[in-house]
Amino acid sequence: MTTLSLLQLYPEQLGVSGDGGNVVALAERARRAGLDVELVEHRPGDSLPVGADLVVIGSGPLSTLRSIHSDALRFREALSDWADSGVPVVAIGGGMELLSQGISGEGADLEGLGFFDASAHRGAKRRANYFRVETAYSGPSLTLFGFEDHATRFELAAGASAFGTVITGGGNGDGAEGVSRGSSFGTQLKGPVLPLNPQLTDRVLASAVSRIGGVYDAGPAHATLDEYARQSRLVIEKNLERAFKAM
Repeated sequence: MTTLSLLQLYPEQLGVSGDGGNVVALAERARRAGLDVELVEHRPGDSLPVGADLVVIGSGPLSTLRSIHSDALRFREALSDWADSGVPVVAIGGGMELLSQGISGEGADLEGLGFFDASAHRGAKRRANYFRVETAYSGPSLTLFGFEDHATRFELAAGASAFGTVITGGGNGDGAEGVSRGSSFGTQLKGPVLPLNPQLTDRVLASAVSRIGGVYDAGPAHATLDEYARQSRLVIEKNLERAFKAM
């Protein structure tokens, strides 16, 4: 049986938007596809893991990013090496900002890990709304649903690629959403994004599993999860315009 090593960074500190649900979705869908899952949780002060097949980092406020900053910097080289070897890194909200070149604005200057070729600028108009994005991550175009809650303008460097295109919402502030690097991506989509959007979850898992010589296929065992997600996305879709607001 293929074993997938799933690494979650700072589960207590970076999970303010239910981001632990992303890890649960990845692990559960992998197990229902017949894979064995080894979940590793890294906390401040822990030894650096030797490796991982898939990495997830959630969101948190600036105060929390500061509290884990020195520990997170230890991952700078490892994350880059893993990603270059094909390991998907999924970063949500504040985790995406931490993995950028840096965070600035409103006294928020904080060095990033430089994993993504982009920078975060605090002080933008706050977005708190349902969110619809199109992405071509690892396949044909997908429409993703969730919500965003942030006051960040996220600026991609020249040559960097966005994770997707905003259909409804704010995203990076220029019509693009998030950032991608190979099979890795960062996004402001919350919800949590992976349970809400199982097709995206399956693409992440397929990328991770194929790298270690396995095969990932969703099937009948996933049908109930898919139906829950479909119903949840339908509620969001029906309320996109009514619920949408800029604060």
